Amino acid sequence: MIVATDFEFMRIVLAAGMLSTASFLDLRRREVSDLLWIVSGSLAIVVYALEYVYGTNFDLLTIVLPITISVAISFGVYKSGLFGGADALGLVVLAATIPTFDGRLVDQILPSHNVFLMHSIAPLIVLSNAVILSLSQIGFNILRNAKYVWKNPGGLFEGLEHESPSRKIIAIAIGYRTNSRPRYAFPIEQEVAGRRRFSFSPESAETAEYESRRNVWVTPGTPFLLFMLAGFIVMLVVGDLSALIFSGVLSFFG
Repeated sequence: MIVATDFEFMRIVLAAGMLSTASFLDLRRREVSDLLWIVSGSLAIVVYALEYVYGTNFDLLTIVLPITISVAISFGVYKSGLFGGADALGLVVLAATIPTFDGRLVDQILPSHNVFLMHSIAPLIVLSNAVILSLSQIGFNILRNAKYVWKNPGGLFEGLEHESPSRKIIAIAIGYRTNSRPRYAFPIEQEVAGRRRFSFSPESAETAEYESRRNVWVTPGTPFLLFMLAGFIVMLVVGDLSALIFSGVLSFFG
């Protein structure tokens, strides 16, 4: 007999496979074929059809609402330039694949383990988890800059000595100075009137060009789909990081 948790398991496997494949392609080529989203979306429809046929608590509202919210957010962030086309499509198809997540399946597999959830809209949980996890790049940037200082004492801000301490701190947090020619990174400096200046103005993820010069300040071009995959895994194991952090802050000051 097929039960609701069987369909939830199907959705989790399908979503994990889609995000893993998309992350691999984006890391390898910085491009994800639309065929992946078409196939994944088609498989999601098949799962819904099976769920409807077997009549296992099929609720159209719990499907339409998360998809509508995800489409609106994806479109807005994509138009702002913070999302690439693959990121936007990935979030929409993820919403279609697994619109809600309540942790029941995890509770059945690990009875003594509970995931922390404030709401059940899966794509929003994955998105907020991905944003939080993407902040880990700050640590990697600091380590890269420390390595540069170790190899090139006094050369970290060479040519940019005139920049203010606050802008230097921002540069260390969001980027690093590279010795070699970066493969996938975006510049965060430019030359103005013959003088090098930091440039932190965001550019469209769709049109921004990768840096090819050596010994310049760049910010990593890590695919956001990779953080979405990590955010999805964290959702399954931990739950909603933003809600967990917010709860911890309230407990600390409560």
